[in-house]
Amino acid sequence: MIFVAMQIRARPDCADRLSAAMSDMMAASRQDAGCVTYTYSRALNDPDLFHLCEIWQDRPVMLAHIDQPHSVAFVTTLKATATFESVRAYEGDVAKTRIPEPGTSGA
Repeated sequence: MIFVAMQIRARPDCADRLSAAMSDMMAASRQDAGCVTYTYSRALNDPDLFHLCEIWQDRPVMLAHIDQPHSVAFVTTLKATATFESVRAYEGDVAKTRIPEPGTSGA
């Protein structure tokens, strides 16, 4: 699995346009082959800060997603409305996990 996490900052007066574009992109990307999840969120304490989380079955389907017309259009909108604060991609497996209670070792 490929995990992608981005922090994106809207340019001044562009947050609502960016949010609408992200919502459209989310709906389209969820239809792409190999998409496990694709979601975005907007920071509660900073309405210009967005977080994007994607999980893909493997690298080839993620790369195919990048070439989709909706992805190309989204990147054009991103360039006009936002800057990237961070972009990270990881490879790993999805496994059932248990988050330990605070103050415990989780064992």
